[in-house]
Amino acid sequence: MQEGWIERDGVRLHYLEWRPSRLSAWPNLLFLHGLSSNARIWERVASRLPGLRMVALDQRSHGPSDRPPAGYTGTELIGDLVKLTQELELERPVLVGHSWGAAVALTFAATHPERTGGLVMVDGPVAALRDRMPWEEASQRLQPPLPHYRDLTEAVAAQRSFLADAWGDDLLRFVEAGLVEHADGLVPTLSAPIREQIVRWLYDLEPRRLFPRTEGPLLLAMAERPWPDAPSSALEWRRRAVEGVRQLRPDAQVRWYDSPHDIPLVRPAELALDLERTAVVAAFWSLARETAALEHGERPWQRRVHAEGSWEARDLLAHLSSTQAALAGVVASAGEGSQATGTGQPFDPDRWNASQLRRRRERTPTELVRELHAGAVALQAALMAADLSARTSIGPQAGRPLREALEQMYAHQRGHLAELQAALEP
Repeated sequence: MQEGWIERDGVRLHYLEWRPSRLSAWPNLLFLHGLSSNARIWERVASRLPGLRMVALDQRSHGPSDRPPAGYTGTELIGDLVKLTQELELERPVLVGHSWGAAVALTFAATHPERTGGLVMVDGPVAALRDRMPWEEASQRLQPPLPHYRDLTEAVAAQRSFLADAWGDDLLRFVEAGLVEHADGLVPTLSAPIREQIVRWLYDLEPRRLFPRTEGPLLLAMAERPWPDAPSSALEWRRRAVEGVRQLRPDAQVRWYDSPHDIPLVRPAELALDLERTAVVAAFWSLARETAALEHGERPWQRRVHAEGSWEARDLLAHLSSTQAALAGVVASAGEGSQATGTGQPFDPDRWNASQLRRRRERTPTELVRELHAGAVALQAALMAADLSARTSIGPQAGRPLREALEQMYAHQRGHLAELQAALEP
């Protein structure tokens, strides 16, 4: 892990970055922490994802980042993310936001879908707070008295008590990063006046207007017990709000964790696995998106892909869509009894390809592109219950661990998409 800085309009922002030992096929992850938190809340999650490139931003007034007196509107916060993604060359990352960070991630995904590969909201606001309570009540609930500690030992003791069994000494730097020296001790980096600006923005946020504008895989990662002694009415409101999102985005996946609000600290292994799954889906979703761009305008779909080959460009598109449609089946096959060792029936690729092309002979390019997208959606649903280390039992990747099989299938799809793009060039 390494640390770095970016600067935008005179405001310096700190970030953490994890790079894999080898180039990953999957998109980068961009982490956004919650209110009064900092980028180090993601260290436990990141340590469980060694194969991905990840960046965690310390947002304004959090961690070592600068603390300007103003500039906490959605426009400013999204501007910071645009600058970060440009400077670090994070092309279409999967945005992963916790709490307030989830609201920022949702706003970025809705206003910049062309820069977003997917969205994971970790116990973030999925419905408008104003629909739940008046501003006076929200202001009081979301702005408890800020703590004041005599020294770091007292601050650590408070966090140890709050997190209980989830505490570990690996969180010492997380605690320290959230504090700044005061005249007679330590206080949070986030001051009360700035917190009020952020809370007001959160209160006015209307998530239901934003979700339909997002693209890519969507995961709502929710805490079953967000705060101690949460009333049943509040928990029911949260569940209804989640179902409301699924009405807007029927493809959205939902995971309820047996955890309080700070899922990244309490359930890092479970969350990390779901983030890896989402990154895999985002890669295949990007294939569908890029292929869809090819169908605009007049295209020579009857052109031969290779001078010596028999496939036309349309046949190659049908092959891409049929492979994408098979992804969920490959996932479902992982770990299925003795065949998971790779000892099932031999796979005949020529026979399978011929049968799939026949089935799609009458479909238009638009219909085939829709199948590509549907395949990515079905893949996410299948992966939510999948063991990525289990061995697959069907297709050319039979016998491989699912994680490896999906990497191979993605490389296969990428290669054919490049061929198709070349074949359709004017």
